[in-house]
Amino acid sequence: MNRGVIIHLDNDYENILNPCKNLFEQYGIELEYVTCKDVDEFRAKIEEHRTDIKALIFDLIGLEPSNDDIDQKSTEFLDSIRMSFNYFSIPIFIYSGYLQSLNQQFSDSGTVFKIDKELGIAVVFDKIKLFLNSGFINVFCPGGILEKELHKDLNLSFVKQFNDNSQIENIINDIITVAADGGVSRVEKVFKRIAVRSLLSGLLAPDVNAEGIVEQEFLHPCEHYLQRISPYEFWTGDIFKENNSNKHLLIITPRCNVASKKSEELLVCEIDVENFPTRKEKVSHALTDKPEISGYDRYLPPSASFIGGKVLLSKYSILKKDDLSSLFKRQITLSDELTNEILGKFGAYFFRSGITPYNFDETLEHISKGKDIAVVAK
Repeated sequence: MNRGVIIHLDNDYENILNPCKNLFEQYGIELEYVTCKDVDEFRAKIEEHRTDIKALIFDLIGLEPSNDDIDQKSTEFLDSIRMSFNYFSIPIFIYSGYLQSLNQQFSDSGTVFKIDKELGIAVVFDKIKLFLNSGFINVFCPGGILEKELHKDLNLSFVKQFNDNSQIENIINDIITVAADGGVSRVEKVFKRIAVRSLLSGLLAPDVNAEGIVEQEFLHPCEHYLQRISPYEFWTGDIFKENNSNKHLLIITPRCNVASKKSEELLVCEIDVENFPTRKEKVSHALTDKPEISGYDRYLPPSASFIGGKVLLSKYSILKKDDLSSLFKRQITLSDELTNEILGKFGAYFFRSGITPYNFDETLEHISKGKDIAVVAK
């Protein structure tokens, strides 16, 4: 059964495309393997299979790069590929013997894989097999879950937010009445946020099975980390790493102050990275923030997105935005849920009033006299 196509571009049919196709057939992957010898054919095949394409493989298309520089023809081709796949993500494999000419291009693109030809095409096929059999490709590919089921769920969760047909009209009138520009873009953003928030709330809520019993859905650790796409340079929950050291900082300045142009400094806490329990029972306690394990601090679980560590809430400081910008680089951002929990715990730590310590020996002596036998029994 053909569940989609892989399109492979290389100008060497005899030594690359034909052997690759033969090996692919031995893998038993239920995808059609389409080969192309030039860019025009490659683009035509992409357009032809736009609704069932699952992965792309291509070499740099120009002549051999000289002095490790990529030629103009390949640059234009890569730009067109990058633009085409802004709208959906599938695994893209740049299978080439001249990867050095790409420098850092695509280094921040998690669905683009740069594979040296010396490693062999089997490396590519192993990844495709994993992504296909695990269901990953079916989420993001054209016609996949994102396009079909998620769109349906998004629409359903949105319409359920309004139980009175006057509500939408009232919201629109609120916006356009005060907007100087007519409020069209504002209306679009507000309703887009309502839709996404309502769907996210539903996705994070526990399920209820056929017997009406609540079933808790547990998140993967990576779901509490995200690569922020908003244009702000800083945001609450951002984790920055110092350029020349392993020092990590978490921004805990409240969101309204982070966005303010008048605020030139940020409140940050240090993170002791890779400090996370390894014993099974302690891992569970660290994830649920048991006080006997985490104390005043808050553990961040290790994942593929972030190495994890311990936010040291007692090691807070004020840092100028300019210094953070010039000396550090943003690594990841915590989810709003996790950020808010850390802010709450920091607030509790910060507002401790403190107390002059008791004398332990005198207290124990008082208990041992038998006056408070009930207390001892407890």
